[in-house]
Amino acid sequence: MFEAHSLNVTELFPEQITLPCKRFNRTHKTSLKPIAIWFSEGKRKARDQVVERCIFVYSEYWDDQGNNCFNCQAYHYPEYLTQRDLDRYIDLATQQELHKSLEN
Repeated sequence: MFEAHSLNVTELFPEQITLPCKRFNRTHKTSLKPIAIWFSEGKRKARDQVVERCIFVYSEYWDDQGNNCFNCQAYHYPEYLTQRDLDRYIDLATQQELHKSLEN
């Protein structure tokens, strides 16, 4: 005999997590510069003016002249945030193009 069972959210995604409050120190993959990464929740308007929830991934580094620089990447907030998502965002931040400082 077959018995149907509906899975709940915790059975489908047992490792759901929240955004960490701490900074992650990593090395940029191509420049080998130290980079600090942290997360923030927020909202942004899509092209169709629909407001969507997203995750902002900020990274801080120093350019060749010693200037403090920041990058921000935004990603659609997944319905169920997992550690795998956070690891992917950190990995993408370590591969992003670093802005070069403007010389006077």
